Amino acid sequence: MFQKNDYVFYESEGICLVSDILRSPLEGMPKDKDYYLLRSIYSRNGVLYVPVDNDKIYMRAILKKEEAEKLVNEIPKLEEIEAEDSKKLRATYIELLQSHQPHNWVRILKTVRSRLRNSIANGQRISDTERSVAENAKRFLHSELALALNLEENEVEDYIRTRLGDPA
Repeated sequence: MFQKNDYVFYESEGICLVSDILRSPLEGMPKDKDYYLLRSIYSRNGVLYVPVDNDKIYMRAILKKEEAEKLVNEIPKLEEIEAEDSKKLRATYIELLQSHQPHNWVRILKTVRSRLRNSIANGQRISDTERSVAENAKRFLHSELALALNLEENEVEDYIRTRLGDPA
C-alpha cells in the first residue's frame, strides 16, 4: 500500500503524487472502499481516484535514489533492441514502453538514438511512431530519475552524461 506523499508510476498517466487516501470520495463510488487521490505531475489539473485494492491497472513505487543511480550506471550495459523488420521493432517498442520499467525505456532510447544517427548518415529519417515512442520513454525516464535523484527534469541528461563520463 502506498502512503500519502508517495510518488507512483501509474500506467496511463506516468508519475503521480499520492496526495491523499480517501473513503469513497465521490458520489456513486462504493462506500466501503478506500481510494488513492493521485495528482499527475504532467497535468496540473490531472486528478485520478484509484481504489487502494486495485489489481487491474499497473501502479508501482518509483525508483529510490540508489536504484536510480544503479540504473544510470548500467546504461552502457543495456542492449539496444534488435528486430527482424520495422513492424516487429515497432511492436517491441510498444511492449517495452508498456512494461513500465525504466531499464526498458533506456533500451528504447538507445535504439532510437542509434537508428536516428544511422538514418541521418544515410539521408533517411525514422518514423513518427518511433519518435513518439522515444519521446514517451524519455518523458517517463527523465521524470522518474529527476524525482529519485532530486534533480530538475532538464538536468537529467547532463547528470547521465557526467555520471558515465561522456563529455558531449
